[in-house]
Amino acid sequence: MDGQLPLFDEIPNKYEHTGSPQESNRKFCTELEEDLTSIGFTECTDSQPQQQKYIKRAAYQDMYGSTRHSTFLIHHKTKGLLRIEAHRQVQSGSVDQKFPFFYESLSNAPEKTVVIVFDGKGYKKEAFDWLLTQTENRIAKVFKVFSSKEDFLNYLINE
Repeated sequence: MDGQLPLFDEIPNKYEHTGSPQESNRKFCTELEEDLTSIGFTECTDSQPQQQKYIKRAAYQDMYGSTRHSTFLIHHKTKGLLRIEAHRQVQSGSVDQKFPFFYESLSNAPEKTVVIVFDGKGYKKEAFDWLLTQTENRIAKVFKVFSSKEDFLNYLINE
């Protein structure tokens, strides 16, 4: 009986990740890359990807003028170049404190459309609402904010 699960312990969700937030985020980015591949994107090493290709860790200048690397830069066949920042936050933590940094830094990215993809519900609702308000009111740049990778993938698939 020692090797059996106790009757009332929950079986962990296969999407629930243990380990540090950095490890969890890396896993999320790997999952997202696998999903991009499954819908027809391929990785390339060009500084500007061609249609239906993507590059990882695409450099741009953040709000402080330092070099920052976004998760992906993809070239969608109808939506054009999309700079992607992806973050998983399963438990409450500091990711919502980074929302202003994501917003201001992505405002400096050269692409017209920038995307923020979250996974998990570890951020504060008020912080997420703030980010949505800021991005909706932005005139010079198109921001797309997704609370799940499924919503993001649907955006890519549905032209």
